[in-house]
Amino acid sequence: MATQLFDQIPDRFFSILASRNKKIYAQALFVLHDAFREELEIRREDLIARLIDSMDSVIMDADFSEDMTPDEQGENISDLSGRAHFLLRKLHDCGWIETEYARGSFDELITLPDYAIRVLEALYDLTQENRKEYNSYVYATYAALENSDAHPEYRYQALHTAFDNTVRLVDELKTLYNNIRRYFNRIQPEMDPNRLLAAHFDEYKKNVVEAVYYPLKTMDSVPRFKNPICSILNQWLLDENVMGEIVRQGISANIFENEKAGESETLRMIHYVTDTYDGLDELISQIDHKHMDYTNASLEKIRYLINVDRGARGRLVHILQHADQAELMKAMKDSLEAYRHGWVSQESLYDRVQHKARTEGKPMKAEIVHADERVQAEFLKSVRRQYPNRRIDDWVNEKMGDKTELFTANVEMKSSEDFILFMLGTIRGTEKSAPYTVRFSTGYEDNGGYRLPLVCFSRRKKNG
Repeated sequence: MATQLFDQIPDRFFSILASRNKKIYAQALFVLHDAFREELEIRREDLIARLIDSMDSVIMDADFSEDMTPDEQGENISDLSGRAHFLLRKLHDCGWIETEYARGSFDELITLPDYAIRVLEALYDLTQENRKEYNSYVYATYAALENSDAHPEYRYQALHTAFDNTVRLVDELKTLYNNIRRYFNRIQPEMDPNRLLAAHFDEYKKNVVEAVYYPLKTMDSVPRFKNPICSILNQWLLDENVMGEIVRQGISANIFENEKAGESETLRMIHYVTDTYDGLDELISQIDHKHMDYTNASLEKIRYLINVDRGARGRLVHILQHADQAELMKAMKDSLEAYRHGWVSQESLYDRVQHKARTEGKPMKAEIVHADERVQAEFLKSVRRQYPNRRIDDWVNEKMGDKTELFTANVEMKSSEDFILFMLGTIRGTEKSAPYTVRFSTGYEDNGGYRLPLVCFSRRKKNG
């Protein structure tokens, strides 16, 4: 049953790789990795000496103030040894290393937990340009299965080795596919032909084509060993004695809990290996297509950039493509001066204005429009429905607040709705049933984009 990640590693394990000094901690981890590779027992003082020798200038220039705990704030780490000891203590506090004493002495030894070793190997591999040996996985699978006939007591180990190598083979091929995709995505925004040529012929050709793709295509390990691998495993499936023997070997090695679990896991491993090799041609074909797509797209992009217009039009296009850069826009403003010129010639599309003698014009006939009282009444009725007296009164009372008077200048006009209610309020204030009165002054005032009459709303005094 799978466990949670942070049940296996400390909570602060990755914190040093997210700090401001992450590059320094990463370099210290690689020093620790080298010591683990070279020594069976790592003495604390030897590791301190390695850190000083490899990172003396880097450690001295570092600022560890943000990485210090409150208890460490007053600690003096101005010298090289103190900084190296602080660096080692951080690795210990975050769970990358543990300490113990050597047998029969007080020499302190540095030990690495199993999870730290695995992560260190992964980080170290990311910095190396190792050539992938896909064919070695195929041959190792075949060799393990073929030799199991001579040593039948190791058939479970042979099957497990074949399964592990097949998983690694698939992972590496998928990594190759995604690496081609990474280079493919990189060429999309690239506009510099020299940079594009370097990415294609230096990086991609060296790291992918020559190191991985050509060996995979030219060596015949897959077609050569595919059928023998599947044949051996299919024979095992049909032989109950062999299947039972594999299950018993797994139970004796405490791999399987019982026969039922052993049979299920054995069948799963065999089917995974055979199904993988049956579909391996399709996976390699997809890698071929991705390689061809990248090559064609890269060459088309290079051809376009080489042949692109280098005249005024091409330069203008280049400027517009980089118009979001502040430095470029500033340089254009400082160096470019544009003027508008115009002239009139015989070819110009211009007609001279023909002036005519002015005559006395005829006045326009005034038309008297008679309003339809029914339409007006219907309009006022719809307004009353939408803006009843209560709504108008509530709006005026809200604007007045605790005050007894409200002037036009003090009315906050937020929307056209406020304008309508203001105008209706001036009309409503002339009615006896209104809780306020309206007093008009001469003139108008601009308020919130509206030209409003000068008005004073006053609360109506209650009788008694």
